[in-house]
Amino acid sequence: MDGNFTLKAAVNDILSITCIGFKGQELTVTGSNTPLVITLQEDTEMLDEVVVIGYGQVKKGDVTGSLLTVKPDELNKGKQLTAEDALVGKVAGVNIVPGSGAPGSGGTIPIRMGASLSADNDPLIVIDGVPVSNASISSINPNDIASFTVLKDASATAIYGSRASNGVIIITTKKGNTDGVSRPSFSYSANVTVGNVYKKLDVLSASEYREAFAKYANAPEAFKLGDVNTDWQDEIYRVAMGTDHNLSMTGALKNMPYRVSVGYTNQNGTLKNNNYQRLNASIGLSPKFFDKHLSVDINIKGSIEDEKPVSTSVIGSAVGFDPTRPVYQNYDGNVGLGYYMWMGVSNTPITLAASNPVSDLELADKQNKTKRSIGNIALDYKIHGFEDFRLNLNMGYDFLTEDKHDNMPDLAPAMYTGNEQDGTGKRYTYHNDKRNTLLDFYANYAKDFNDHNLNAMAGYGWQRFWYKNHDTTTDTKGEDLTSPKHEEAELYLLSFYGRLNYSWKQRYMLTATLRADASSRFSPETRWGYFPSVAAAWRVNDEAFLADNKVVSDLKLRLSYGQTGQQSIGSYYQHLSTYTASYDESRYLFGNKWYTTYRPNGYDPNIKWETTETYNIGIDYGFLNNRISGTIDYYWRNTKDLLNDIFVPAGSNFTNRIETNIGDMESKGLEIGVNLVPIQTKDWEWNISGNFTWNASKITKLNTIDNESNYVKTGNAGGTGRYLQVHMVGETPNTYYLLKQAYDENGQPLDGKYIAKDGSITSSEEDSNKYVTGKSSKAPYYCGLSTRLSYKNWDLGINGHGSFGFYVYNYVAASNSLDALYGSNGVSSNILRSTLENKFTQDRQFTDHFLERGNFFRIDNITIGHTFNKLWNDGTSLRLSFAVQNVCTLSGYSGLDPELYDGIDKNIYQRPRTFMLGVNLNF
Repeated sequence: MDGNFTLKAAVNDILSITCIGFKGQELTVTGSNTPLVITLQEDTEMLDEVVVIGYGQVKKGDVTGSLLTVKPDELNKGKQLTAEDALVGKVAGVNIVPGSGAPGSGGTIPIRMGASLSADNDPLIVIDGVPVSNASISSINPNDIASFTVLKDASATAIYGSRASNGVIIITTKKGNTDGVSRPSFSYSANVTVGNVYKKLDVLSASEYREAFAKYANAPEAFKLGDVNTDWQDEIYRVAMGTDHNLSMTGALKNMPYRVSVGYTNQNGTLKNNNYQRLNASIGLSPKFFDKHLSVDINIKGSIEDEKPVSTSVIGSAVGFDPTRPVYQNYDGNVGLGYYMWMGVSNTPITLAASNPVSDLELADKQNKTKRSIGNIALDYKIHGFEDFRLNLNMGYDFLTEDKHDNMPDLAPAMYTGNEQDGTGKRYTYHNDKRNTLLDFYANYAKDFNDHNLNAMAGYGWQRFWYKNHDTTTDTKGEDLTSPKHEEAELYLLSFYGRLNYSWKQRYMLTATLRADASSRFSPETRWGYFPSVAAAWRVNDEAFLADNKVVSDLKLRLSYGQTGQQSIGSYYQHLSTYTASYDESRYLFGNKWYTTYRPNGYDPNIKWETTETYNIGIDYGFLNNRISGTIDYYWRNTKDLLNDIFVPAGSNFTNRIETNIGDMESKGLEIGVNLVPIQTKDWEWNISGNFTWNASKITKLNTIDNESNYVKTGNAGGTGRYLQVHMVGETPNTYYLLKQAYDENGQPLDGKYIAKDGSITSSEEDSNKYVTGKSSKAPYYCGLSTRLSYKNWDLGINGHGSFGFYVYNYVAASNSLDALYGSNGVSSNILRSTLENKFTQDRQFTDHFLERGNFFRIDNITIGHTFNKLWNDGTSLRLSFAVQNVCTLSGYSGLDPELYDGIDKNIYQRPRTFMLGVNLNF
């Protein structure tokens, strides 16, 4: 394109000329025949855009580390119930596994596959300057979020040293007007949703079950099946309705910008009796004083979450419950409260049977109520007469109160198969208080010396974490069934940190940071950790040899090295010798007096910081006036002194498991992000964003002397000893450690037969016959794709993500067998259709026959909308939209859903397909 164009326009028409990477212009047609020569000025705001980093801000063009800022696309976001939903598939190197189908459930957010084994692998979350505990951020209203800044390499994260080994996500919420407009503006958004379960486990129908029972069950002749046809999965699921409302007011009162918002969410789950409600409120004030030398930023956010949870065990019960039995049935003495139960001789309940899943849902009285407030006040003062020097004080808090109860009435079916197993009801209560307070104070000096820019920062940080909880379990009359439990603990973090940024002509940039952290988790001898980093960047497109290049619009090379730390594992007192007091029923009688005993807990006095060092090389690029832009990063990471939860030899400690430093791990990866604008005209605009990530992790050390017999068991499928994965030297973390299934000449698996390490056939399921599969639940490849097409006031958006190269263990199928048709306890159970194919007579829970590829690509949402502008004045607009969430999943996995963080498919609460109608009104 040479920039020439011809338009038909009337006199006084207004021409609007825009181009990506340049400032737009508007010209009035005068009627002159002289050709117009229009020169667009380069838009330097892209480079001058401020990016939030740790303890401050920098111009986007001065960034030297690997970070990415994501601003939620209001026109292409689908249904977002929790904050992490906005990041799914959006950032290279961030493989978010969304929560389950339970509304409000939090997902996992590993960045670069995580740097730890047993320690916390979640990134540090910082909300408006307040580092919060690495718990679910479901209490934050997604509609209040202005941007996410994801810090990935050690140069970007090292300033948060103590908890930044797994990356940092900085959440910045929306602020008030800064343009001096005092008139408030309002924004209201609402949606209504309908969701359903679109896929069920393939079990036998009632008629098919009767045939299979007659053929394979070894039931006594007197045992009779029922005479009804019940689809137990249909009985526990429902169509789930939901609604969401948000109202915000934004404005400025003299010199004080403000924003106030409220939000309400009410979402049913697809499992009966499951509901999640959330009430949010937030206020943000940003006044300036003393001729704008003192800036004050006040943020207060509050939420009340009210959840009616359900046990996912009902899913497994529904899958296995006999389809010839009714849902409801009456018994003498009102046993079962009108629900079907398994009865044995003398018409007494069978305690070893599965409980009626419908009764478990309808009779349970469960509630989790969480009240949370996060807030801070930040004071930033530019010294009068020395404005290049600033002092910043940030004081923040994160307070949470949680109350739970889990009640079941007397005579409920679950009270015969659990609890006291005699029909005695249960009343369980739990109360938890958490307090997180912090203080950060830093000084910042920034100065331009002709072509040189210097920015130096030094600060001090203090943070305290405290919690206290207690619980009780009684019968319906208030008599204790177990002794009440109490726990209280606190953790302190102390930090000194500094950063130096230097740039010349915004072309050559250098960043150096150093942070010293102390954690009360460690003894005084190992308490302090030191985390340095250094990074350099070169803006190549500003060099003379590219000055006249019309293709390259942005090109920056980045190189960084740094260290970060990890201390988040287990309790707060691993280095101390602590004791647990006995419960009342465990006291000892000496003479005429009962005495409380104290049991020593396991500990490691030498436990210390886990340290991760990372090398990163990256390229930021833009071509054709940034119509093609993106980033490429390659990193290498080594974690030393891994914090791990391991078994120890009997007698070597006060317990058989302790948390200690053991081993090293090496990781590397490639991350590619690309943004395309194929079409941009007056009426049409088409944007495409995509990312691809390759990660590889390998454990390089686990013990003083490493061999095949040294490994750490992990991946418990539930119950004692059911470990399906190991951490082993030379392998990816969470590698499956299984029995090698033997097959006949027709490819049919041989029941209970395995190939031993010497090649022989064995029936033993001992660990000595298991082998390292070389297959892990960690996904080495994952990607995300988003696109939005706009035509005038219409818009269409599609988002998707996928993971490849990982494996899932189908434990649902592995724990199914023909013997389940009729058990020795006198109970008949349904089976999966696949069990008729493999014909396993017993549960074969350790065979690799059930290890499957988990590759998938999911179309997360499709949204179509129309915007009506200038409803009654220029500042009003209305948008109507329709969206489908969880559109489809392309996968060869035989189970319900392969997207599982731990890779073990048990009783998963599957994510529903949801249809949504939405409205947005701005006035």
